[in-house]
Amino acid sequence: MPISKTKKKIIVAAVKLFNELGIAQVRNQDIAKESGISLSNFNYHYATKKDLVKATFDYMTEELIQNVYGNKTLIMEGEGLAITESFFVFQQRFSFFFLDTPNILKWYPVVTKQIKEQIEDAFKMIKGINYLSIGMGFMKPEPKDFPGLYEELAAHLWRNTHFWIAYARIKDIEEDQVVKGMESHFSLIYPYLTEKGIHANKKYLESLKEKRAKKN
Repeated sequence: MPISKTKKKIIVAAVKLFNELGIAQVRNQDIAKESGISLSNFNYHYATKKDLVKATFDYMTEELIQNVYGNKTLIMEGEGLAITESFFVFQQRFSFFFLDTPNILKWYPVVTKQIKEQIEDAFKMIKGINYLSIGMGFMKPEPKDFPGLYEELAAHLWRNTHFWIAYARIKDIEEDQVVKGMESHFSLIYPYLTEKGIHANKKYLESLKEKRAKKN
């Protein structure tokens, strides 16, 4: 069911402040002010901060499904790269979550199950993309003398994408973080790629840099 315009306005304002200050530092009155509404009106829509956080993660889930998991480039050359790019873009939009995931899980158990399910879905998607890439000739088959290697690779790739923005902040990376994130992804999968896969990744990165340069 679509949310009302006022509720969406509140959520968008909350995400903006959460990104700037961190979720623990933002008060309901701060969000009401940023939304341009009274505190009483805010409380009418979200009686507690817990209610707002739950609604915010529902909103994030819809965005994730629509803009990341719903990406239809799965069968195109550069297998899975558009999905990875979409996730880095999503991460920028909701950076507060990726910068503070462990604490959010601890502070707001109302969304813990939801978040853990999303993380598990992301992990499964990475594994699925990798094995589909093998079938399409972009990645080498898993070595027979190292069973489970690609399971571990999927874990590495998940960690690299999920915590990329935290790493970028710590390292003071000022360049386009979507491009730099995709370059980091390429460096991780490079040893597992075929010549066809290397070519596809390089081609995708070149196109991405041109697209992002025009946009920025």
